[in-house]
Amino acid sequence: MNPLKKLASEAGLYGLPSILGRVLNYLLVPLHTAVFVTEQFGSIGKLYAYAAFLNIIYTYGMETAYFRFTTKENSESYYSQAFTAILFTSVLFSGAIFLFAEQIIQFLELSVETYIVRYLAVIFFVDAIVAIPLAKLRLAHKAKKFAFTRLSSIALNILFNLLFLMFFPFLAKLGIIEWESQKPYDIGYVFLANLLANISMVVILYKEIFLTRLQFNWAKTKKMLVYAFPILLMGVAGIAVDQLDKVIFEYLLPENFYVGKTSKAALGIYVATFKLSIFMALAIQAFRYAGEPFFFSQAEDKEAPELFAKVLYYFVTLCLLLWVGVSLNADLIGRIFLSDEAYREALFLVPVLLLGKLFFGVYINLSIWFKITDKTYYGVYISLVGGGVALLGNILLIPVLGYTGAALTSVLAYFSMMVYCYFAGQKYFYIPYPVKKIFINVLLAGALITLFFYFKPTSIIWNYTLGIIISLLYAAAMFFYERKRIFSKKLK
Repeated sequence: MNPLKKLASEAGLYGLPSILGRVLNYLLVPLHTAVFVTEQFGSIGKLYAYAAFLNIIYTYGMETAYFRFTTKENSESYYSQAFTAILFTSVLFSGAIFLFAEQIIQFLELSVETYIVRYLAVIFFVDAIVAIPLAKLRLAHKAKKFAFTRLSSIALNILFNLLFLMFFPFLAKLGIIEWESQKPYDIGYVFLANLLANISMVVILYKEIFLTRLQFNWAKTKKMLVYAFPILLMGVAGIAVDQLDKVIFEYLLPENFYVGKTSKAALGIYVATFKLSIFMALAIQAFRYAGEPFFFSQAEDKEAPELFAKVLYYFVTLCLLLWVGVSLNADLIGRIFLSDEAYREALFLVPVLLLGKLFFGVYINLSIWFKITDKTYYGVYISLVGGGVALLGNILLIPVLGYTGAALTSVLAYFSMMVYCYFAGQKYFYIPYPVKKIFINVLLAGALITLFFYFKPTSIIWNYTLGIIISLLYAAAMFFYERKRIFSKKLK
């Protein structure tokens, strides 16, 4: 099979459960933006941003360490070591969060009830203890059980959200049951739904969790921790680029920066707009699932550099289709997914946020060089540079530009990672990437988006119609321009 066809098929196969899960979760956005005010949505986004950091800390790279050291002979031993370590630390971390919930709320200046933080403590614990069992399923190629476990949790999360925020309030209005029925509802329902859904994974993974023999061998655990530490740093720095703006936004935005809106309301608007970048994130996630095994399998081939160059080129081509299509139809997509009009005032940032994700996708593609050459410490350097740019950019730009500054910072952070990775990689594993051609294509797509926003019709109908038509014409032009060369051996 043509290697590019193989990569495309595997990206769909391995990425489908994760993509489907994220799409299903995204369906909660219209519900949440309908029943919560912007301040509440901002609080939800901020708490989940903290959750993203803590999920990395709770597992501290042990999944990857488990993959690295496991063989057929020692599989159960390293599984037990990894699971025992995660279980022990998760009990400590979540126990501390549960006991000191009030102090954490005061320290972080969170506007939430104590029980919500305690819900999160349990959620973190469950997410952590299922991480190694899920990794075991992947290692054993038990894709069906892996997908069933993840999708069951996601489906239940949606079901509980619908019950708590729609069905039960409806019954309450009819006088059938007692339930909160006046909007805006308590955001605690969102986290309660998440908690109950996560517990389903423990039930499904009963055998992998409760029948595991706990073991602790310091020599083995130390070896895994030493390997995992750089991965922990990469994870924290990577999450900083993606989520730090939500954590610190409220503290950096001056009062009355947006007339008539609190900083928390502005954060809610930004979080809702940020969620529209999911379309690019899905493509990147599918590529990540299939990309690494594909690159490693082709690395020894003498034509690998040329093939890797083609992969990047056509990956960018696909991302440009998404960039143009979503950007030109941002108003229409926003009307569909963001129920309350108050959430739609920052839709002009969608192209900026998507561009940042595009740069991140290119970085993921480029990063194979330090994995192939065993120079993974470069991943730490690059991630720390991106995290540093994210921190500095948010501190400097949010007070001046508001959520526009946060969006621009994400672009700068991902761009810095991409550029650093490219130039470092060319020294150790040269790949003839068609940089000039990619740059021109990105420039043309950016010009098209800019012109559309500048001359955008005031009529809603014409705006939607032209957005769809131009997107289809762009896609058709790219198809006819590239179709003859996509399966050729070289980029001409």
